[in-house]
Amino acid sequence: MDISREELFALIWEKPTVEVARDMGISDVAVAKLCARLQVPKPPRGYWARVEAGQAPRRPPLRAFRDEIEERRKALARSCPRPGAVRLSPIQRKFVDQALLEFVAKGGDPGTTKVVSNQIRDMPPYIATQLLLLIQNRYLVWVKNGDVDVALSHGVTQSLAGLVDKMLPVAKPQVIVLPRADRCFDEDRKEPSILIRLTAHLQERIAQLAMLVRDQKLALVVMPLVTLDHAWSAHHVYSAENYTTASSQLCVSATELWVDCTMNAPHYRRADTETFKTEKVALRDIMPIDLMPSKEVEIPPAVGRVRIKQHWPRLRALIEAERVHEMLERSTYALERDIPDDQIAIADRIWFGGDHPMLAARRAWDRLSDEMERWGEEIEAERADLCCTILGIALGDVVVQSHKGQITRIQVSRTSMNITENRSFFIVEGQRFRKDGTVGKRIDSIWIDF
Repeated sequence: MDISREELFALIWEKPTVEVARDMGISDVAVAKLCARLQVPKPPRGYWARVEAGQAPRRPPLRAFRDEIEERRKALARSCPRPGAVRLSPIQRKFVDQALLEFVAKGGDPGTTKVVSNQIRDMPPYIATQLLLLIQNRYLVWVKNGDVDVALSHGVTQSLAGLVDKMLPVAKPQVIVLPRADRCFDEDRKEPSILIRLTAHLQERIAQLAMLVRDQKLALVVMPLVTLDHAWSAHHVYSAENYTTASSQLCVSATELWVDCTMNAPHYRRADTETFKTEKVALRDIMPIDLMPSKEVEIPPAVGRVRIKQHWPRLRALIEAERVHEMLERSTYALERDIPDDQIAIADRIWFGGDHPMLAARRAWDRLSDEMERWGEEIEAERADLCCTILGIALGDVVVQSHKGQITRIQVSRTSMNITENRSFFIVEGQRFRKDGTVGKRIDSIWIDF
């Protein structure tokens, strides 16, 4: 049949399968097979009876096409070599042995990986990735503590460079290599690169950030990278100590990914710190970004004390901050503002000479007004963040709530909370999904009591 998944999804949830089959000129069994082949969910048993009874049963969104996702992932991993042997020099063998030792000590399972006769054999990509990051982040400590019995010389650094070159092809499906963008040395001498371990969790987080950028029409969003996510490549380190203290931030736009770095500058640079960017990588080259499904969270109409209890100190601090802010805000805006500045200046000259205390008081209250506005913005940001933390959601997630037979499904774009004497509740706002499972233009909100 020449029909898209979206068209079939809309038909199958608009009327019973028998009627859809009659309109298409095929049997209901053929319609069921077509839904299975195109991975379109069918209404469950009893769905249409509930609709006839006046109810509005939950209608799921159309999920990403799993075959498309798998094909995309296979295409991205097509250049990955199968687990095989990596030959090691004696110095490289010492670092690999220490990395394996720490990996197992932290509860890691090396699987089929083994080191025999200066060779790493049967090393899958995820093991190669974790060993590579361990070596990058820990090799200086191993040398200083004597865990690896070598002196950190130019020859050892070159040997580590060779080890990175050998392990990168095996680890590449799970690693992004981002070289420095603004090369300031000769082309023969390589600048530092960053290795990012592309775990499934990090892929989902990057996809959420990219969707947030698109939906909110932002330029980019920034997420700090920790040492478990990334490491400096030894192949490009020319001043190792400078890069062990580097601070890195992952930047995600609607279509690209890169890293901003801040580190201690080498001694021959004039500044104390140095900031630079890596080259940009297209998101579609590292993950099926357009097919990544959004996280879906089901939320009850009310939240109990158990969920609130662990966040109570932070919630109490927010309540106290709001009370103080309200008191100061009332005092600030109670000041009479109808008298023009020139009249106040005349009164200053008549009563106080050239000191102008009344005009200075007016300027002070103006500054206080600006501070009240800034403080209000910070309190609102805390409300939004605390709401996300307690409910376990993030911007870009899909939130579902069932209340009195009505299903509400929205994609989160804003969160907040409100605390009054009579009622306290969370507010989750975003674009509402239509009945056919697609995101509509209507902005709706869900209120959750606690």
